[in-house]
Amino acid sequence: MRTIRTPEQFPSVVTLLAESYNPHVRCGAAMALGLACAGTGNREAIAVLEPMLNDAVNYVRQGVLIASALICIQHTEATCPKVKMFREHYMKVIGDKHDDVMAKFGAILAHGILDA
Repeated sequence: MRTIRTPEQFPSVVTLLAESYNPHVRCGAAMALGLACAGTGNREAIAVLEPMLNDAVNYVRQGVLIASALICIQHTEATCPKVKMFREHYMKVIGDKHDDVMAKFGAILAHGILDA
């Protein structure tokens, strides 16, 4: 597991898994990416997660929301420009009364993680 010491290599490993037809694999890829790149603000990792923000499966969206917050934790808009976009997306999901409960829960957790 050489990628643990070099998180910048991990997004290239997980990219194909993030595009899988199986939602469990996509959710696992998102969470693995969030944990491996936690606190780095890695642009490649964010680029892998962004298309998954609107996934059709609710628990995949939940995992992507939490993973995006883990990647951007302790970053500001100056150090990671996507922080503002993620924060706005979390608030949109939380405020949408027609959105799924699992996605809302993920957005609430992500908002808390991002502000930690």
